[in-house]
Amino acid sequence: MYGPEYQRIKIIWDLEMRWARFPVLPSGMPPASSQGITPSPWLPPSFECDQDRRATRWYDDYQVNSPEVQRSYPLSPEQGRALVPQVETDLVTLLGPWNEQKEFRLGRGNSLVLSDSGLPVDDPDAGDDVPTGWMLDLESIPLAMGWAPSFSKNTQLLAVATVPFSDQELPVQDGDADSTEQATASGCIQFWEFVATDQDVQDLATPSDIPPRLVVAKCFDWGRPKRLQWCPVPMDSAGIYGMLAVLCGDGQARIIDVNRIVDDTDEPVYDWIESPVVTLGLSDYNVDVTCLTWVNTNRIVLGHSDGSVTLWSIYPRKLIQRVGVHTTYVIDICSGYPSSPYLIASIPVGGCATLTDLSQPSSELTYFPVPAINFQPNMLCWNETMQGFMTLYPSSTPNTTIAFLHHRYFCQARSICTGPNTVTCVSVGATHPFLLVGCADGSVFSCNALQKLFKQKGEPLRKIKIFEHEYRPLATTDGHEEANNNGQGVASPRGATRILHGFLPELNDDPRTEKRKEMDRKKRMERKKATGGKKKKGRPGKKAGALGGDDDDDDREAEIDGKLASRVVTHEPLTRVTTMEWNPNLRFSCWAACAMASGLVKVMNLGVQ
Repeated sequence: MYGPEYQRIKIIWDLEMRWARFPVLPSGMPPASSQGITPSPWLPPSFECDQDRRATRWYDDYQVNSPEVQRSYPLSPEQGRALVPQVETDLVTLLGPWNEQKEFRLGRGNSLVLSDSGLPVDDPDAGDDVPTGWMLDLESIPLAMGWAPSFSKNTQLLAVATVPFSDQELPVQDGDADSTEQATASGCIQFWEFVATDQDVQDLATPSDIPPRLVVAKCFDWGRPKRLQWCPVPMDSAGIYGMLAVLCGDGQARIIDVNRIVDDTDEPVYDWIESPVVTLGLSDYNVDVTCLTWVNTNRIVLGHSDGSVTLWSIYPRKLIQRVGVHTTYVIDICSGYPSSPYLIASIPVGGCATLTDLSQPSSELTYFPVPAINFQPNMLCWNETMQGFMTLYPSSTPNTTIAFLHHRYFCQARSICTGPNTVTCVSVGATHPFLLVGCADGSVFSCNALQKLFKQKGEPLRKIKIFEHEYRPLATTDGHEEANNNGQGVASPRGATRILHGFLPELNDDPRTEKRKEMDRKKRMERKKATGGKKKKGRPGKKAGALGGDDDDDDREAEIDGKLASRVVTHEPLTRVTTMEWNPNLRFSCWAACAMASGLVKVMNLGVQ
């Protein structure tokens, strides 16, 4: 897979040995350590500096020569808050050890600094005042998130696209009218700042006890934001946070630049964007943009509702290529940036997962030869360490297994991790091979994907459930949701959530594989019993033992059936994990953000020593 050149084989072997002692969570050691995280070994040492220099030069040229620089104006706090999705009620949250949980209330502007026990660090029962992460309530449904690429030493910026809860409630009117209303409604993207502790820049960053704050909110009238993705090249030298691509409800993709905020006050800044850097989309009738991915600073690839994939130049705005890859709606797309930026993996709603080389689109195309039906976005990502893509296993039957597709052998999928329920999102690290899997039951799993890829026979591999999120709406006796005043002058909460953590590692295996092995073993036993019964008779001891063995087999089969049955359990819609993102920046690469449909966002430092 990685050969036959000796140098490439040595690189991947060294990477496997580097994280051999970390089966479930990434190493919290710096790159200087032999077991720490590391920049991509597949790139030249000066790659990041060259990209930063080119991005700065391109941005300066754009600012000087572009006749349509992004136009925006500030809003008053009252106007801005009205445009940010929110509700008037709090969310009851149960945190802490499973047998000693405490109740906390979260609302807009409120956040918690969490300790290792799951309780806030200022709680007397926390036991440890060392922060390990944060949790905040957005009071809306997060659909997409992204960490801004940056060379910053102690602050990180997280962009979150949210929609009101009402957008995903059962419609009470005609569906077409509801879709039109959402396409013309206002949208908002929130930018949250997280601060790390002051320590040696050679070490990995750890969370501080400073609560996260909303730095800026970008508002617009292009419809609800559906997807977002930062330009992968840090643009600190240009004086901005970066370039952000946003997919909006009107079926167009827009690029906006996010300027740094010089005001140090705690009050957020609200901006109304009149016109973006550029608007991208096809003029064909009824053809919308459905997904997007960056290739470099000035190139972006879009997927469309007619199955085509297009390559665009941002400045000057120009359609460079249009390739008819699929025949149906493209639901997910991802590039192989940074080492293979023009390798584009795409997944349609109905059809085969396909890999296209846009540097040679007429000849370089391959696909996984199994048609599948896909309705879930946020299920495709590139891992630089392993040189391949992570996605839901391409299958004609529903499954909950995440597969690895190497870019050189895209048509051969290898199972990496199986979730206990419907998988809703995946994310893999930029500087390590650890995979996060979010499920519809609110659980988040992690495993070492590289170790799973090179699994040796008989070697038990593990995965771990990092936490489990459960949501319950407030309901009256007739079963209808209620979020009104409780009659005592205090607003009732909109619902309650529970966060459980502290799970032990478990076997990283597919229950279907266990079922198949068990069935094969029983068939072998039956054949052995049939052939042996003719030669040897009258042995009651073995017969009694066989009866006891049958009972054990039945118990084991029932246990496996129970694991398989758990995948079809329906859960409260707001329980699901909607999106997750590992931090791509080197010092912060063990930080991960997980967003739940209840409105909670949990940022964790998952590095272990």
